[in-house]
Amino acid sequence: MAIVDPEYKFICIDVGGYGRNLDGGILEDSAIGKRLEMGNLNLPTNKPLPGQVEDSPMVLIGDEAFALKPYLLKPFPRRQSRNNIQLDNYNYRLCRARRVVENAFRILTKKWRIYNRLIEVKEETTIKIIMATCILHNFIRVQNCNIDTIEPDENDSISTLGELSINDRRGTNESLRIRDNFIDFFNS
Repeated sequence: MAIVDPEYKFICIDVGGYGRNLDGGILEDSAIGKRLEMGNLNLPTNKPLPGQVEDSPMVLIGDEAFALKPYLLKPFPRRQSRNNIQLDNYNYRLCRARRVVENAFRILTKKWRIYNRLIEVKEETTIKIIMATCILHNFIRVQNCNIDTIEPDENDSISTLGELSINDRRGTNESLRIRDNFIDFFNS
């Protein structure tokens, strides 16, 4: 599980969740998820979105596998958004933003060949390898090192992200209000 900034750097990572578990469950069980729930992850302070007066919290962007939370936006199910241009635009904007995370992982895996095969070492060593490559990835991004520079392909089709199983857990009233605020912002 990772939080990525707009420059494709890993801000926060949590390594060790089982791949067979659903993303929403992995987030809830992770240190990141627990700190988000308790409100002590040191997210930037709330401020209004451009052109708006009401403060909005800083939010993470997830896919359909996650539950809607005050700190996490997710797209509407396709069946719900396809007949509503505002919801469809909201989904499109979220998907574009989510590509930053997908591209950060793509850059990481292309730069470090260890990800091209099964990592056959102890679990503790695997965790250290993943953390080390993320740290080195960030270092290279900050230093603008030119070792086989690999940048994301902006022409990648959004559909390559694939469809995930839908999580129908309903968000809280606060989550819905925050999402509505972003819907208005994306459609203004």
